[in-house]
Amino acid sequence: MYDVDTIVLTFFIYSVLGWICEVVYCSVPKKHFVNRGFLFGPYLPIYGFGATFVIVLLEPFYDSWPMVMILSAVITSVLEYITSFLLEKIFKVKLWDYSTYPLNLNGRICALNSTLFALLSLFIIYVINTPVYSFLSSLNPTLVQILSLLVTAVMSADAAVAVNKMSQFQHAMKEIAKARSEAEEKLKMIKSSLSGENLAAALDHLRKETEERKIAYYRGVRHFFKSNPSLTVKKAEFIKQFELARETYEAMAKQVRDEYLREKEMRKGKRKDKNND
Repeated sequence: MYDVDTIVLTFFIYSVLGWICEVVYCSVPKKHFVNRGFLFGPYLPIYGFGATFVIVLLEPFYDSWPMVMILSAVITSVLEYITSFLLEKIFKVKLWDYSTYPLNLNGRICALNSTLFALLSLFIIYVINTPVYSFLSSLNPTLVQILSLLVTAVMSADAAVAVNKMSQFQHAMKEIAKARSEAEEKLKMIKSSLSGENLAAALDHLRKETEERKIAYYRGVRHFFKSNPSLTVKKAEFIKQFELARETYEAMAKQVRDEYLREKEMRKGKRKDKNND
């Protein structure tokens, strides 16, 4: 029987394990670290909720693994669909999109992922959860309570920061579209009214101003684009803003990478010169 504090820690453990699985799955093909998820910490609550639900709700069916598999597929699919729906409704973005997968439902869930989650649920229930539960049961009850409160506080704070950052992300999408429009208008005005050195100075000032706005934008949206490569929007009124936002982000990301590589080569060259001396 699970008490509330044990459920909270169970949720946290599987959130972390889910994050590890996602990070490995996404980082290996890209050959660099990808911090997956809506939140900033090393955990994915959707995995924590999914695992906790199937562990607690399906306990009466543990003697029948086919029933556990079927019901876990239903539970995790409903959870994934509702999560996707709420995120899009609240923040106007989709963190994942299975539209290109066969047997998908509105791009929110698909047969492949539902099957994988069902198999993962079997592994959790019949292999992982017994030692996890034994470990939690061996802890001092007071320690369990403290850890439960700590986990709740940390993840709640993280969620609050993430929601605020997502609001900034939405604002940044509008701002980058506004910045481009303003830059184009200023460029026309400058070219029509100035010439010579004044024109060159004005153009240089405009370039620096635009670059500063791009850098500020890049910092604001970096987490969500990096953590959610399949991030999309479906609402027609946001599509152009989003496309421009992604285009600007990718250009800035490339610029940041190029600058890093240049600095790395310069440091390497300096060390080589120093060794030669």
